[in-house]
Amino acid sequence: MKEISILDCENYESMLSSLASIFTTSGNDILSFLKSTDLNEIWKKSLKEKYANEYLFDEFLNEFKINESKIIKAYWFHNTRVLKGSEFKEGILPLSIAINKIETLINEIIKKIQIPINNNSLLGCSVIQNKLNSKTNQGPWAFLIRDFAFEKADGIHDYLKSPELIEDIIYFKYPEKYDLIFREFQNTTVKCIIKFKTEKEFHPQRLLYVINYLYNKINDKKMDWRSNANFSNNGKIISPEMILKIDYL
Repeated sequence: MKEISILDCENYESMLSSLASIFTTSGNDILSFLKSTDLNEIWKKSLKEKYANEYLFDEFLNEFKINESKIIKAYWFHNTRVLKGSEFKEGILPLSIAINKIETLINEIIKKIQIPINNNSLLGCSVIQNKLNSKTNQGPWAFLIRDFAFEKADGIHDYLKSPELIEDIIYFKYPEKYDLIFREFQNTTVKCIIKFKTEKEFHPQRLLYVINYLYNKINDKKMDWRSNANFSNNGKIISPEMILKIDYL
């Protein structure tokens, strides 16, 4: 029976420790390789048939070999905003279940700032319906690398600022009062990161995102979408038993 190796990207040290275990090497050797590697030189010599980070990962695999005797499983990080003290007793919910709770929260905020409640059905919002009609888009979503949430990479939604569904509902129902309502939502809630585990195996090829993140971090390069991997539970609840930690920021 194969041994399980956990990929834990909660912080810089846990990433290095996880990679050292997966590749049967040391964190110092990984750091030394990434510091001494010039991605621009790799790119110049490449056939330019794929992304630069993929060529970087090829170089990494030439230097370090994955321990084939291990199955990799990863911890993940769900970023959101919630009422402080939320315990997630029902687990982390997909959009189809969470949407009623979110709409209730928005209505409570609306009452607080004394704006008439708009009772129009969300069935009239194509953006929301497109998300609800796709199991993948329903999530729940998570990042592989916790600190990627703070990198402000171009084109990546800031879930700690607000879940997308919050913005969708306010835009749809209260376009003229959006700024006022959104500001009150942020005042009412706190940033929250939930660490959880899954039973799914982590494909070794996806380690290229971790290597790219570390390379950019070590060499003070700008992060982009290739510096992190995403997870969707495809419309299913992440049960409370799978939650490892809840951080309110």
